[in-house]
Amino acid sequence: MENLLKIRDLHVEYHTEDDVVRAVNGLNLDLYKGETLGLVGETGAGKTTTALSVMNLLPDRLGFITKGEIQLGDLDVLHASPSQLREMRGAEVSMIFQDPMTSLNPTLTIGEQIAEVLEIHAKEDKGDSASGRNPGKSGKSMRADQIGRRVDEILELVGLPPARKNEYPHQFSGGMKQRVVIAMALACEPRLLLADEPTTALDVTIQAQVLEMMRRLKEELGTAMLLITHDLGVVAETCDRVAIMYAGEIIEIGSVEDIFKGEGNHPYTEGLFGSIPDMTKSERRLHPIDGLMPDPTQLPEGCPFAPRCGKAADQCRSRKPAEVLHGTHMVKCHLWK
Repeated sequence: MENLLKIRDLHVEYHTEDDVVRAVNGLNLDLYKGETLGLVGETGAGKTTTALSVMNLLPDRLGFITKGEIQLGDLDVLHASPSQLREMRGAEVSMIFQDPMTSLNPTLTIGEQIAEVLEIHAKEDKGDSASGRNPGKSGKSMRADQIGRRVDEILELVGLPPARKNEYPHQFSGGMKQRVVIAMALACEPRLLLADEPTTALDVTIQAQVLEMMRRLKEELGTAMLLITHDLGVVAETCDRVAIMYAGEIIEIGSVEDIFKGEGNHPYTEGLFGSIPDMTKSERRLHPIDGLMPDPTQLPEGCPFAPRCGKAADQCRSRKPAEVLHGTHMVKCHLWK
Protein backbone atom coordinates (compact mmCIF):
# COMPACT_ATOMS: atom_id res chain seq x y z
CA MET A 1 0.00 0.00 0.00
CA GLU A 2 1.08 3.58 -0.66
CA ASN A 3 2.24 5.33 2.49
CA LEU A 4 0.38 8.66 2.48
CA LEU A 5 1.36 10.01 5.92
CA LYS A 6 4.53 9.17 7.81
CA ILE A 7 5.24 10.52 11.31
CA ARG A 8 8.53 9.70 12.99
CA ASP A 9 9.70 10.47 16.55
CA LEU A 10 7.35 13.45 16.90
CA HIS A 11 7.75 15.58 20.04
CA VAL A 12 5.38 18.50 20.72
CA GLU A 13 5.49 20.89 23.68
CA TYR A 14 3.27 23.71 24.91
CA HIS A 15 5.18 26.46 26.71
CA THR A 16 3.25 28.33 29.40
CA GLU A 17 4.40 30.92 31.91
CA ASP A 18 4.74 28.25 34.59
CA ASP A 19 5.68 24.99 32.87
CA VAL A 20 6.47 23.07 29.71
CA VAL A 21 3.68 20.66 28.81
CA ARG A 22 5.01 17.63 26.93
CA ALA A 23 1.94 16.80 24.87
CA VAL A 24 3.41 14.36 22.31
CA ASN A 25 6.46 12.25 23.12
CA GLY A 26 8.19 10.24 20.40
CA LEU A 27 5.12 9.38 18.34
CA ASN A 28 5.47 7.11 15.29
CA LEU A 29 2.56 6.62 12.89
CA ASP A 30 1.87 5.52 9.31
CA LEU A 31 -1.34 6.05 7.36
CA TYR A 32 -1.88 4.44 3.98
CA LYS A 33 -3.82 5.61 0.93
CA GLY A 34 -7.57 5.00 1.29
CA GLU A 35 -7.23 3.68 4.86
CA THR A 36 -9.20 4.69 7.95
CA LEU A 37 -7.07 4.71 11.09
CA GLY A 38 -8.71 5.19 14.48
CA LEU A 39 -6.75 7.16 17.07
CA VAL A 40 -8.10 6.30 20.54
CA GLY A 41 -7.21 7.61 23.99
CA GLU A 42 -8.31 9.62 26.99
CA THR A 43 -8.76 13.38 26.99
CA GLY A 44 -5.29 14.93 27.16
CA ALA A 45 -3.52 11.99 25.47
CA GLY A 46 -2.31 14.23 22.63
CA LYS A 47 -4.67 13.14 19.84
CA THR A 48 -5.79 16.61 18.70
CA THR A 49 -2.24 17.95 19.04
CA THR A 50 -1.07 15.20 16.69
CA ALA A 51 -3.69 16.19 14.09
CA LEU A 52 -2.82 19.89 14.40
CA SER A 53 0.86 19.01 13.93
CA VAL A 54 0.06 17.25 10.64
CA MET A 55 -1.57 20.52 9.46
CA ASN A 56 1.28 22.56 11.04
CA LEU A 57 -1.41 24.54 12.86
CA LEU A 58 -0.16 24.58 16.45
CA PRO A 59 -0.91 27.84 18.32
CA ASP A 60 1.67 30.54 17.67
CA ARG A 61 4.11 31.24 20.52
CA LEU A 62 2.54 28.42 22.55
CA GLY A 63 2.88 25.10 20.70
CA PHE A 64 6.26 23.90 19.41
CA ILE A 65 7.38 20.80 17.49
CA THR A 66 10.76 20.24 19.10
CA LYS A 67 11.74 17.09 17.23
CA GLY A 68 10.52 14.70 14.58
CA GLU A 69 9.45 14.29 10.98
CA ILE A 70 6.06 14.56 9.27
CA GLN A 71 5.92 13.50 5.64
CA LEU A 72 2.67 13.93 3.66
CA GLY A 73 3.26 12.28 0.32
CA ASP A 74 6.34 14.09 -1.07
CA LEU A 75 5.92 17.12 1.21
CA ASP A 76 8.09 17.62 4.29
CA VAL A 77 5.44 19.37 6.40
CA LEU A 78 7.78 20.71 9.09
CA HIS A 79 10.10 22.38 6.55
CA ALA A 80 7.47 23.52 4.04
CA SER A 81 7.18 27.18 3.05
CA PRO A 82 4.09 29.23 4.03
CA SER A 83 2.83 29.05 0.42
CA GLN A 84 3.24 25.25 0.36
CA LEU A 85 1.33 24.95 3.65
CA ARG A 86 -1.51 27.16 2.35
CA GLU A 87 -1.75 24.97 -0.73
CA MET A 88 -1.67 21.79 1.37
CA ARG A 89 -4.39 22.81 3.84
CA GLY A 90 -7.76 22.12 2.33
CA ALA A 91 -6.46 20.76 -0.98
CA GLU A 92 -4.24 17.88 0.23
CA VAL A 93 -5.39 17.49 3.82
CA SER A 94 -8.51 18.81 5.57
CA MET A 95 -9.66 18.73 9.18
CA ILE A 96 -13.12 18.28 10.67
CA PHE A 97 -13.14 19.88 14.11
CA GLN A 98 -15.08 18.66 17.12
CA ASP A 99 -17.69 21.37 17.43
CA PRO A 100 -19.56 22.46 14.27
CA MET A 101 -21.06 25.37 16.24
CA THR A 102 -17.66 27.10 16.40
CA SER A 103 -16.37 25.91 13.01
CA LEU A 104 -18.82 27.95 10.92
CA ASN A 105 -19.00 31.73 10.46
CA PRO A 106 -22.47 32.88 11.61
CA THR A 107 -22.40 35.94 9.32
CA LEU A 108 -21.93 34.02 6.03
CA THR A 109 -24.29 31.61 4.26
CA ILE A 110 -23.14 28.00 4.07
CA GLY A 111 -22.85 28.35 0.29
CA GLU A 112 -20.47 31.28 0.68
CA GLN A 113 -18.35 29.33 3.17
CA ILE A 114 -18.00 26.29 0.91
CA ALA A 115 -17.35 28.53 -2.12
CA GLU A 116 -14.55 30.28 -0.22
CA VAL A 117 -12.66 26.98 0.05
CA LEU A 118 -12.98 26.47 -3.70
CA GLU A 119 -11.95 30.04 -4.51
CA ILE A 120 -8.76 29.62 -2.51
CA HIS A 121 -7.80 26.11 -3.64
CA ALA A 122 -9.72 24.73 -6.55
CA LYS A 123 -8.59 24.90 -10.15
CA GLU A 124 -10.52 24.08 -13.28
CA ASP A 125 -10.08 20.53 -14.51
CA LYS A 126 -9.71 20.22 -18.28
CA GLY A 127 -11.38 16.84 -18.28
CA ASP A 128 -14.54 18.01 -16.47
CA SER A 129 -14.75 21.80 -16.55
CA ALA A 130 -18.53 21.75 -16.03
CA SER A 131 -18.34 20.19 -12.58
CA GLY A 132 -14.88 21.33 -11.49
CA ARG A 133 -14.12 17.87 -10.01
CA ASN A 134 -10.56 16.91 -9.19
CA PRO A 135 -9.41 20.54 -8.92
CA GLY A 136 -5.82 21.54 -9.40
CA LYS A 137 -5.12 19.91 -12.77
CA SER A 138 -4.87 22.79 -15.22
CA GLY A 139 -3.80 25.81 -13.21
CA LYS A 140 -6.78 27.98 -14.30
CA SER A 141 -9.12 29.47 -11.72
CA MET A 142 -12.70 28.23 -11.57
CA ARG A 143 -15.37 30.62 -12.82
CA ALA A 144 -18.20 31.77 -10.55
CA ASP A 145 -20.74 29.53 -12.31
CA GLN A 146 -18.45 26.51 -11.92
CA ILE A 147 -17.98 27.24 -8.22
CA GLY A 148 -21.77 27.49 -7.81
CA ARG A 149 -22.29 24.11 -9.48
CA ARG A 150 -19.52 22.56 -7.37
CA VAL A 151 -21.13 23.89 -4.16
CA ASP A 152 -24.42 22.24 -5.23
CA GLU A 153 -22.59 18.95 -5.91
CA ILE A 154 -20.85 18.97 -2.54
CA LEU A 155 -24.10 19.66 -0.66
CA GLU A 156 -25.84 16.80 -2.47
CA LEU A 157 -22.87 14.57 -1.66
CA VAL A 158 -23.38 15.10 2.08
CA GLY A 159 -27.16 14.78 1.87
CA LEU A 160 -28.19 18.45 2.06
CA PRO A 161 -30.55 20.14 -0.47
CA PRO A 162 -28.58 22.62 -2.64
CA ALA A 163 -31.52 25.03 -2.30
CA ARG A 164 -30.43 25.66 1.30
CA LYS A 165 -27.00 27.05 0.35
CA ASN A 166 -28.27 30.61 0.87
CA GLU A 167 -29.21 29.94 4.50
CA TYR A 168 -27.11 30.74 7.57
CA PRO A 169 -25.66 28.28 10.15
CA HIS A 170 -28.26 29.16 12.81
CA GLN A 171 -30.96 27.79 10.49
CA PHE A 172 -29.49 24.27 10.63
CA SER A 173 -29.60 21.56 13.29
CA GLY A 174 -26.41 20.22 14.91
CA GLY A 175 -26.26 17.21 12.61
CA MET A 176 -26.79 19.36 9.52
CA LYS A 177 -24.07 21.79 10.66
CA GLN A 178 -21.69 18.86 10.94
CA ARG A 179 -22.60 17.84 7.38
CA VAL A 180 -21.78 21.39 6.24
CA VAL A 181 -18.39 21.21 7.99
CA ILE A 182 -17.70 17.86 6.29
CA ALA A 183 -18.77 19.38 2.95
CA MET A 184 -16.23 22.19 3.43
CA ALA A 185 -13.52 19.66 4.29
CA LEU A 186 -14.28 17.55 1.19
CA ALA A 187 -14.77 20.44 -1.25
CA CYS A 188 -11.35 19.99 -2.90
CA GLU A 189 -11.30 16.19 -2.54
CA PRO A 190 -8.25 16.03 -0.24
CA ARG A 191 -6.16 12.89 -0.02
CA LEU A 192 -6.29 12.93 3.79
CA LEU A 193 -9.13 13.81 6.16
CA LEU A 194 -8.42 14.47 9.85
CA ALA A 195 -11.68 13.94 11.77
CA ASP A 196 -11.42 15.12 15.38
CA GLU A 197 -14.33 13.44 17.18
CA PRO A 198 -16.76 14.50 14.43
CA THR A 199 -19.82 12.95 16.09
CA THR A 200 -19.28 13.88 19.75
CA ALA A 201 -21.93 16.64 19.80
CA LEU A 202 -24.55 14.58 17.93
CA ASP A 203 -27.27 12.26 19.18
CA VAL A 204 -26.94 8.53 18.44
CA THR A 205 -29.24 8.48 15.39
CA ILE A 206 -27.55 11.42 13.69
CA GLN A 207 -24.14 10.03 14.70
CA ALA A 208 -24.86 6.82 12.80
CA GLN A 209 -25.99 8.78 9.72
CA VAL A 210 -22.86 10.98 9.71
CA LEU A 211 -20.52 7.99 10.14
CA GLU A 212 -22.24 6.10 7.32
CA MET A 213 -21.96 9.18 5.12
CA MET A 214 -18.24 9.56 5.90
CA ARG A 215 -17.67 5.88 5.14
CA ARG A 216 -19.48 6.19 1.80
CA LEU A 217 -17.62 9.36 0.85
CA LYS A 218 -14.29 7.72 1.69
CA GLU A 219 -15.10 4.87 -0.69
CA GLU A 220 -16.29 7.20 -3.46
CA LEU A 221 -13.40 9.66 -3.25
CA GLY A 222 -10.62 7.31 -2.06
CA THR A 223 -9.76 9.64 0.81
CA ALA A 224 -7.68 8.34 3.72
CA MET A 225 -8.97 9.28 7.18
CA LEU A 226 -7.48 9.68 10.64
CA LEU A 227 -10.47 9.34 12.97
CA ILE A 228 -9.93 10.68 16.50
CA THR A 229 -12.49 9.31 18.94
CA HIS A 230 -13.18 8.01 22.44
CA ASP A 231 -15.80 5.58 21.18
CA LEU A 232 -14.53 2.04 20.58
CA GLY A 233 -17.88 1.14 19.01
CA VAL A 234 -17.33 3.80 16.34
CA VAL A 235 -13.83 2.42 15.77
CA ALA A 236 -15.12 -1.14 15.30
CA GLU A 237 -17.69 0.02 12.74
CA THR A 238 -15.53 2.48 10.80
CA CYS A 239 -11.79 1.79 10.98
CA ASP A 240 -9.33 -0.54 9.26
CA ARG A 241 -6.62 -0.14 11.90
CA VAL A 242 -6.53 1.22 15.46
CA ALA A 243 -3.82 3.15 17.34
CA ILE A 244 -4.10 3.45 21.13
CA MET A 245 -2.54 6.66 22.46
CA TYR A 246 -1.51 7.35 26.05
CA ALA A 247 0.46 10.30 27.46
CA GLY A 248 1.60 11.42 24.02
CA GLU A 249 2.73 7.99 22.76
CA ILE A 250 1.29 5.24 20.59
CA ILE A 251 1.37 2.28 22.99
CA GLU A 252 -0.48 -0.19 20.77
CA ILE A 253 -1.43 -0.36 17.10
CA GLY A 254 -2.88 -3.02 14.87
CA SER A 255 -5.80 -4.07 12.73
CA VAL A 256 -9.30 -3.90 14.21
CA GLU A 257 -9.11 -7.69 14.62
CA ASP A 258 -5.75 -7.45 16.42
CA ILE A 259 -7.09 -4.96 18.95
CA PHE A 260 -10.63 -6.27 19.47
CA LYS A 261 -9.93 -9.99 19.71
CA GLY A 262 -8.60 -9.34 23.22
CA GLU A 263 -5.40 -11.39 22.99
CA GLY A 264 -2.06 -9.80 23.83
CA ASN A 265 -3.41 -6.29 24.38
CA HIS A 266 -1.55 -3.60 26.31
CA PRO A 267 -2.83 -3.38 29.93
CA TYR A 268 -4.22 0.08 29.16
CA THR A 269 -6.20 -1.26 26.20
CA GLU A 270 -7.50 -4.06 28.43
CA GLY A 271 -8.62 -1.37 30.87
CA LEU A 272 -10.44 0.52 28.12
CA PHE A 273 -12.38 -2.57 27.12
CA GLY A 274 -13.06 -3.35 30.78
CA SER A 275 -14.69 0.07 31.18
CA ILE A 276 -17.31 -0.69 28.51
CA PRO A 277 -20.66 -2.15 29.65
CA ASP A 278 -21.12 -5.77 28.53
CA MET A 279 -24.75 -6.56 27.69
CA THR A 280 -24.08 -10.30 27.99
CA LYS A 281 -23.07 -10.06 31.67
CA SER A 282 -25.01 -9.04 34.76
CA GLU A 283 -22.77 -6.71 36.77
CA ARG A 284 -23.67 -3.94 39.19
CA ARG A 285 -20.75 -1.63 38.40
CA LEU A 286 -18.34 -0.78 35.58
CA HIS A 287 -14.60 -1.39 36.02
CA PRO A 288 -12.80 1.91 35.43
CA ILE A 289 -9.04 2.24 35.20
CA ASP A 290 -7.71 3.35 38.58
CA GLY A 291 -5.91 6.66 38.89
CA LEU A 292 -5.37 9.45 36.38
CA MET A 293 -3.18 9.99 33.35
CA PRO A 294 0.24 11.39 34.37
CA ASP A 295 0.81 15.14 34.54
CA PRO A 296 2.33 16.06 31.14
CA THR A 297 4.63 18.53 32.87
CA GLN A 298 6.10 15.73 35.03
CA LEU A 299 5.99 12.46 33.10
CA PRO A 300 7.24 9.33 34.92
CA GLU A 301 10.69 7.96 34.16
CA GLY A 302 9.58 4.54 32.91
CA CYS A 303 6.36 3.40 31.25
CA PRO A 304 3.83 6.25 31.48
CA PHE A 305 1.06 3.76 32.38
CA ALA A 306 3.05 2.08 35.17
CA PRO A 307 1.49 4.14 38.06
CA ARG A 308 -1.99 2.85 37.07
CA CYS A 309 -1.06 -0.66 35.93
CA GLY A 310 -1.85 -3.65 38.14
CA LYS A 311 0.80 -5.72 36.31
CA ALA A 312 3.66 -3.22 36.64
CA ALA A 313 7.08 -4.52 37.77
CA ASP A 314 10.19 -2.62 38.85
CA GLN A 315 11.49 -2.38 35.28
CA CYS A 316 8.22 -0.75 34.22
CA ARG A 317 8.79 2.13 36.67
CA SER A 318 12.44 2.67 35.75
CA ARG A 319 12.78 1.92 32.03
CA LYS A 320 10.70 2.80 29.01
CA PRO A 321 9.41 -0.27 27.12
CA ALA A 322 10.44 -0.93 23.53
CA GLU A 323 8.01 -1.64 20.70
CA VAL A 324 7.23 -5.36 20.37
CA LEU A 325 5.84 -6.45 17.00
CA HIS A 326 3.63 -9.53 16.46
CA GLY A 327 2.86 -9.54 12.73
CA THR A 328 0.66 -6.46 12.18
CA HIS A 329 0.19 -5.92 15.93
CA MET A 330 2.57 -3.65 17.90
CA VAL A 331 2.51 -3.36 21.69
CA LYS A 332 4.82 -1.14 23.73
CA CYS A 333 5.04 -3.09 27.01
CA HIS A 334 7.72 -4.94 29.03
CA LEU A 335 5.33 -7.91 29.50
CA TRP A 336 5.37 -8.70 25.77
CA LYS A 337 8.81 -9.88 24.70
